[in-house]
Amino acid sequence: MSESIDKRNLLKISDLARDTGVSTATIKFYIREGLLPKPTLKTGRNMAYYGRGFVERIRVIKELQQKRFLPLDVIRAILDRDSSVISEREIDTLLSVEGTFYEAIHFAPGREPMTRKEAIEKYNLDLKELQFSIDQGMLTPVVRSGVETFEGDDLAMLEVFCKLKEAGFSSELIPIETTMPIYLEAMDKLAQAELKIFTRAVTGKVDDGEVAQMALEGVKLIEDFIVLLRRKRMLKAIQELRRNNESTGTGE
Repeated sequence: MSESIDKRNLLKISDLARDTGVSTATIKFYIREGLLPKPTLKTGRNMAYYGRGFVERIRVIKELQQKRFLPLDVIRAILDRDSSVISEREIDTLLSVEGTFYEAIHFAPGREPMTRKEAIEKYNLDLKELQFSIDQGMLTPVVRSGVETFEGDDLAMLEVFCKLKEAGFSSELIPIETTMPIYLEAMDKLAQAELKIFTRAVTGKVDDGEVAQMALEGVKLIEDFIVLLRRKRMLKAIQELRRNNESTGTGE
């Protein structure tokens, strides 16, 4: 990148974090996933500058990811207007899911935002594992008044991590670096498939005013369905494993 670009009109990544309320780790994740372009100017291994257009794009990504619950490939398709992934009419359907849907699902009630330091102390977090979770997009901290905080579902997830450790599932027993990507990949595929099923089912067939309520009720019901189905498939897997072992043991 040419050094002739005037850096006075550019922003550092810390400026982007301050202006958008998105942490620097999350911004780097967006760049790695192709949601944001490469830095406008890179002057060294650890120093880069960004055009002011990054601010608005980050705000849009944050809106689509945290308030609309859209998976990254769909967000990328919306930003790039890639109709091979999602049509214009389906985009309009997704963007109509507003208000009550977001408020009812995203923020865990009764949980006050917590700084990184407070979360580490409360949930006895490992710094490396915490940063890995942020880098992978499992946790999406926000920046408010220059302070990075966790809130809503992120706090609920941190509490689950803490309880898993208390139950004996330590990082030495089950390393987060090898196990969590499996869950992320599976959940991303499921979320993408669900969105396509829903949007294609309701687009042009259901009144816009009913879409958000249908989505809200559907999410809650499908979550129950997924828990029950996972339990049944787990039992099926155990039974199949037992049969395979018995077959091997009898020489069949």
